[in-house]
Amino acid sequence: MDILKDVNNNNYIKDSNPYEKFKKIDNDILSFYMKYNQLKNIYRQGWLKVRIGLEHKDKCESIADHSFSVALLALTIIEKNKLELDTFKCIKMAIIHELGEIYAGDFTPYDNITKEEKHIKEKEAILQVLSTLDKDNDFLELWEEFEKAETEEAKFIKNVDQLEFLLQACAYGYDAQYFERSLSKIVNPYCREIALSAVETTKGNKKPNVVG
Repeated sequence: MDILKDVNNNNYIKDSNPYEKFKKIDNDILSFYMKYNQLKNIYRQGWLKVRIGLEHKDKCESIADHSFSVALLALTIIEKNKLELDTFKCIKMAIIHELGEIYAGDFTPYDNITKEEKHIKEKEAILQVLSTLDKDNDFLELWEEFEKAETEEAKFIKNVDQLEFLLQACAYGYDAQYFERSLSKIVNPYCREIALSAVETTKGNKKPNVVG
């Protein structure tokens, strides 16, 4: 598979943007689908730009892969531990938390952009995506809730988001203890237990190219 660069945001992608091929669509759900289909097309940039490198692009996850995994991981943790959280809200939040990256792209911690700038770019992108739909929904509000991380559901999904990154690092064969930045952010006790288990399980595996 050839690797391409999205001219709009300098992201590595698998193919030219699918929504660019469908300029005239008279069904709002179909149009929305063609836009969020792009999440299957965008590589998780941190892996290619910082850690595993372009030579391993064939094994690199997409944004859609990550979002699905966050949702399923969250559901599993909630149900196993019978957590008193709004499960449906958590799943929705996990699925849409990267929706802005369709247009804004996937920023890494090593990109030269502030949290405020990133928030503005992604909010503008989400508004652009949602403008497709004829009916109002709570996607933007849920994304804002996730970003603020003030509710119990948002705090939980923030933790699961970091945990999923750590577990993906394990799946790539890395030693989890070197991902200190993510480990420090995983404070939910149920997520923390899984993270520490991952650290113990992967001791002696390879170090990431960039420690963080």
